[in-house]
Amino acid sequence: MAGVRKRISRLVRTAGLARFHRDERGAGMLEYGLVFAAVAVPVLALFTKLFEVLSDYFAMIAFFVSWPFI
Repeated sequence: MAGVRKRISRLVRTAGLARFHRDERGAGMLEYGLVFAAVAVPVLALFTKLFEVLSDYFAMIAFFVSWPFI
C-alpha cells in the first residue's frame, strides 16, 4: 500500500498536479453546482412525470368531448 502511495505522489509531483490540487479557487462554485444538480435532477424528473399525466388527462378529455352522443 505504501508503494502505491509513493507512486501516486511522485506522479502528482511530476505532472504538476500538486499545485492544482492545493488550489481551492472555485471550490465554492463547485459545491453550489452540486447542490443545484441535487435539486434540479429530481425536479426535472417530477416535471417530466407531471407532463405525462397532464398529457394523458388532456387526451382523455379530448376523446370524451369528441363523442357525438354525449
